[in-house]
Amino acid sequence: MVKPERRTRGDLVAAAAIALVVAAAASLIWWTSDARATISRPAAVPAPNPAPAREVPASLRQLWTAASPASRAPVVVLGTIATGIGREVDGRDPGTGQTRWSYARDTDLCGLSWLYHYAVAVYKDDRGCGQVSTIDGSTGRRGPARSSYADPRVRLSSDGTTVLSVGDTRLELWRSDMVRMLAYGETDARVKPSSRGLHSGCRLISAAASSSTVSVLESCGNTDDLKLVLLRPGKEDDEPQQHAVSEPGVAANSGARVLVVRENTTAVYVPLPQPRVDVIDETGTTVSSTLLPKPPSGSAVVSQAGNLVTWWTGDSVLVFDASSLTLRYTIAAGETTAPLGPGVMMAGKLLIPVTGAIGVYDPVNGANERYISVNRAPSTEPVVPAVSGSRVFEQRGDTVVALG
Repeated sequence: MVKPERRTRGDLVAAAAIALVVAAAASLIWWTSDARATISRPAAVPAPNPAPAREVPASLRQLWTAASPASRAPVVVLGTIATGIGREVDGRDPGTGQTRWSYARDTDLCGLSWLYHYAVAVYKDDRGCGQVSTIDGSTGRRGPARSSYADPRVRLSSDGTTVLSVGDTRLELWRSDMVRMLAYGETDARVKPSSRGLHSGCRLISAAASSSTVSVLESCGNTDDLKLVLLRPGKEDDEPQQHAVSEPGVAANSGARVLVVRENTTAVYVPLPQPRVDVIDETGTTVSSTLLPKPPSGSAVVSQAGNLVTWWTGDSVLVFDASSLTLRYTIAAGETTAPLGPGVMMAGKLLIPVTGAIGVYDPVNGANERYISVNRAPSTEPVVPAVSGSRVFEQRGDTVVALG
């Protein structure tokens, strides 16, 4: 019979030492992890998803307001309104504004957007605005996340299926599981110089995206002219297919901007030689051009409204067909009212915030049907609307206002 091995005192000491090292390593990992730096308070019960409105309300009154400097438009996800300020995102009841859930990290918010049924919160770390968390709008529970290098400031936009994050030197397009579909500009992989869509001294001026295409205006130090670059995913996410379109005579400070991308078609505002909107296909060919009476405001805003794209230029709203990006009509300022922001659809009608009211329009021809009185403090900031059920929400500068 084999004599069993005996544990010596040295064996016990070694085992204890190993256990201590493992425990210390686990504690260190937890101490420096995102989990420890996150405070997540999910909802007690899932939020109900409101049914679409059957008709536009006859009247609207202010229900509540909340500060949300992290968003550029009301973030409506699964019957919840998400607002962001400082380090915290709150999911609010659309009728009362009460917090249903909250999510916070130990660093500042860079921006707040949405994707399918998620609120998308982008946070800053020592690598830039590249810490991304998704939060289920109904429950407040955490969804997919990602982390990458980014610029210190980014601008977020979403078509509901992808999120575009744009900084001065770099952009990324993310899909619903937060996998990066496309990266362009300064990259974190310095050993792959071929993946750097920009050479040194280039700056991203304006960009927009669809689920399959990103269009960006960039300015490079070796030329005074802007260049429109049409991007599509390539074999690697940081090596996209590229097609460049020159914009002769159009400088970085001219106000030129990418308005919207639909499928493979891009609408671009070009200020010279006369203000106009060019529609450009995937080959870089201008398929249509619409002259404007004057340049738009620097705070002009685009929105998707059903099968329409609306562009608030500062004192009027240009309404485009979403599939072809051709101009359908313009809603201009009247004697007593002027548009204050882009449009949104409710119950088959186009709603546009105007002076002292919300205008209700026929989406086919832009004919005004009536006005719903709304009290707003005077402001130079655009009023960006959204709807949930029969309620209207407006982003007025750094504040979200609920109307119902």
